[in-house]
Amino acid sequence: MLKDLIKLSITGLLLAAGTSALAQAPAPSGWSFSLDGGFGVQGDADLEGDSGSWSLHRTFYSGGVDYRWNYRNSVGLSVGVGESDYDFETPNGVTTAGPWDKVNEWRVSLPTRLALGQTSTLFVIPSLRDSGESGSGDSQSWALLAGAAWRFNEDLTLGPGVGVISRLEESARVFPILLIEWNITERWNLSTGRGLAASQGPGLTLSYRLTPTWRLGLAGRYEEIQFRLDNAGAAPGGIGEDRAIPLVFTAGWSPNRQVRLGLFAGLEFGGELNLYDAGGREIQSRDYDTAPVYGATFAFEF
Repeated sequence: MLKDLIKLSITGLLLAAGTSALAQAPAPSGWSFSLDGGFGVQGDADLEGDSGSWSLHRTFYSGGVDYRWNYRNSVGLSVGVGESDYDFETPNGVTTAGPWDKVNEWRVSLPTRLALGQTSTLFVIPSLRDSGESGSGDSQSWALLAGAAWRFNEDLTLGPGVGVISRLEESARVFPILLIEWNITERWNLSTGRGLAASQGPGLTLSYRLTPTWRLGLAGRYEEIQFRLDNAGAAPGGIGEDRAIPLVFTAGWSPNRQVRLGLFAGLEFGGELNLYDAGGREIQSRDYDTAPVYGATFAFEF
């Protein structure tokens, strides 16, 4: 159940400023544009069975446009591109060809926010994603995140949601989402984490407002990333998969609502790399040790 409640990826951990999807109150009306991005690094992690180690460097950038009829109703378009560079080493530290190398991705999403009565809001985010090595075949998947949140008072907004995500060569996965924006005290806040571009789902962030412009936090989620492999590697036309549970400390600086800069650092637990053939049958599965993760983000709105 914990995995279902905090589902996402390192790309989603590029929420490092500790902001919330519910907390970002839109401008009263009209058009707005946004640009955000960042990078995430996973340090060396030993694979089980003395089969070497691996590391990861990931970058992602996205741009978006939103139209707001009023304070509580809006529709937008977000387009993002990214690259994940996987490096594998033998037990004696020599770089080697792994089951996959560099994975490219793009994502498109249509975030929609609609008022339901005086105190409730409907959120719907359909998205399309393409993730695979250069020269790979069918590598597209889709996702739908939807939920409704009720504003009980000025300090608590809460509601249920659901995520549906397709998986390469497998049936779609359905999981629950908790939509929450809770000002526990004047400085402490628990919220649904804000993902980057068409992220596969929200996480949870506990944050502390250190000053009017600085916020510290602790963010967690379950990460499961799939991508299509090329036709020349260990599993031609197959599927690569990376699973882990990252838990990171965050620091965010936001001098105004138009600028957000952030850092994050922490650890990934329960890591697992899986390799499937073109028919979706598992070929290999390797657990990996707890690994350090860190990165930085930026977001601008104008």
